[in-house]
Amino acid sequence: MRTDGNVWGRLLKDLRAEQHVTQRALSGQTGVNRATIRRIELGLISPELRIMERLLDHLGYEMEALARASLDERFRERCQREGDPKRRAELAIIRLLTIGNPLSPAR
Repeated sequence: MRTDGNVWGRLLKDLRAEQHVTQRALSGQTGVNRATIRRIELGLISPELRIMERLLDHLGYEMEALARASLDERFRERCQREGDPKRRAELAIIRLLTIGNPLSPAR
């Protein structure tokens, strides 16, 4: 996955495009200034976390879920690069330890 340093801006623009939401509409619905949204998308500013959370929440996404998806994607890429089955098993164990065991009973 290639990143150009403007991860948030590209993500925001892509999500808006998927949902056919204009900058103006997103601004009106979230209270975030349209110029701020434009500058984020162009990579001219780094957005504050609370602003990105507000924008992403409105578009139906959570930052935590996006982070998990990113980790899962990196894990899959790493496994694909590793041809040795033993090494792949080690990576799977590391991944389980990182996220916790999803098979363990809920407490």
